[in-house]
Amino acid sequence: MRLRAIVLGAFALALTGCEQEPMTGAGLYGAYCAGCHGNDARGGAEAGAPDLTGLARRHGGAYPAVYVMSTIDGYAREATHGPMPIFGELIDAPVETWVDPEGVPTPTPVSLMLLNEYLQGQQEG
Repeated sequence: MRLRAIVLGAFALALTGCEQEPMTGAGLYGAYCAGCHGNDARGGAEAGAPDLTGLARRHGGAYPAVYVMSTIDGYAREATHGPMPIFGELIDAPVETWVDPEGVPTPTPVSLMLLNEYLQGQQEG
């Protein structure tokens, strides 16, 4: 009986180690963005990867949430965005309703909202 309890306890601990970490904006940034934009979001080794800490400054002092999310998801991708990869698995996440700055509710992948919130927190004056 005691051996059974020990085996079940070890199995439970092993399963706990398999649980997936919850998504965070910082974790998503590290996985998808830091390689080009740098760990500090100031631009990185990839030629032409912009400094993401000045997005609000470059948009008249207001953080451009819609612009940022549409650039990441690819819907607003133009030649000016350079070689931004397509993040299919990032976009294929569970969806929640995000309300844009004009009050429009939009079904949006949770991962995209988390990454957007993280980048908003990285803005410098």
